Amino acid sequence: MPTAFDVRALSSTVRIELDDSLSADEQQTIAAQWSDLIVDDGDAPLRTISAGVSGMLAEDDAPTVVAPSAEILADLIATEITHQGITELRGQALMLHAAGISLDDGRVVGFVGPSGRGKTTASRALGTAFGYVTDETLAVRPDGTVVPYPKPLSLGQRPGHKRTEGATALGLKPAAEAPLRLAAIALLDRQPDAAEPTLEHVPLTEVLAELVPQTSFLPELENPLRTLAELVVSTGGVRRAVYAEADTLPSLVDQILANPSVEDDPRLTEVATPERDCDCFKHLLPEQYPDAPQPRGDGPAGTFRRATHRDALMVDDQLLVLVPGSVTVLDGIGPIVWLAANDSTEAEITAAAVRQLPTPPEGVDPSAVVSAAIADLVEAGLLVAF
Repeated sequence: MPTAFDVRALSSTVRIELDDSLSADEQQTIAAQWSDLIVDDGDAPLRTISAGVSGMLAEDDAPTVVAPSAEILADLIATEITHQGITELRGQALMLHAAGISLDDGRVVGFVGPSGRGKTTASRALGTAFGYVTDETLAVRPDGTVVPYPKPLSLGQRPGHKRTEGATALGLKPAAEAPLRLAAIALLDRQPDAAEPTLEHVPLTEVLAELVPQTSFLPELENPLRTLAELVVSTGGVRRAVYAEADTLPSLVDQILANPSVEDDPRLTEVATPERDCDCFKHLLPEQYPDAPQPRGDGPAGTFRRATHRDALMVDDQLLVLVPGSVTVLDGIGPIVWLAANDSTEAEITAAAVRQLPTPPEGVDPSAVVSAAIADLVEAGLLVAF
């Protein structure tokens, strides 16, 4: 008999339907993996994910997820549920690719890392000492509150497949009952030859450049770079956790919370540009966004223009420019050149730079410096030449 159950995926409810291609024991095993998130009387599910084993399906069956075995299927189901959860929360929360643990008072520490950096292993080690919040997606609303997602953990290394285990079955502690609020962020940096776990200060602009690729749907947020920067500043900055073995990470939590690393009062200045509030890049998906504005056409010959971007933010004297998936940090003459390029000639950009910069040292040709900077920005895809 098919098994169906509803789970809470961040702020969404998702229904899972396991068909008869799975044995009763296999269905029970998969359902048990989600016991920490099963809801009996929650909101109506926003989506139903049907799942089955290939080679065991009737011809008219069309499940959402198919795999050659129940074990591989369980891993794929976890991926589908997580994708649904972050998709429904896009634009409403900052979603870091991070493990998260909570203290009894509701303070949450996030450990950020790309795929394969050890978030799940870290979660197992940290979750036996602290409350387990998530091993993959740490969702933080604009007010700093955290949406818990104690999903099953996918254990093992690819290639091949992973084994899925529920958090309670692995002996992880539940998250605190107190309201959860992000208190600190650390970057995971596993180094097998590290003698002992240590924390390193990471400058704000470097942190932002590392965090942008480790977020989901960041461009969907209003003022995405400022939102991310203010969250970092409000939690005392980011530390890099250098360690060899995951079981040493719990010893760093008190230090992470006690030692803020952010620079004193960084100056954050939003940059207003012609592209600032556009639905950038949506014109590339006409089926989904038929009414999206089209990018401006070619500019006058011999001019330069800022390339399409989602956001820009000055952090003290450095400029961060956001495109989907990455951020570029400009300093020195870079911010002036980029901001001056609005269908502007090289001579006009040079004049703007000369007005804003101190008198150059003897022997330095401002025109040559600006020309080189323009060439670098064009090569980096931040300026467009006509």
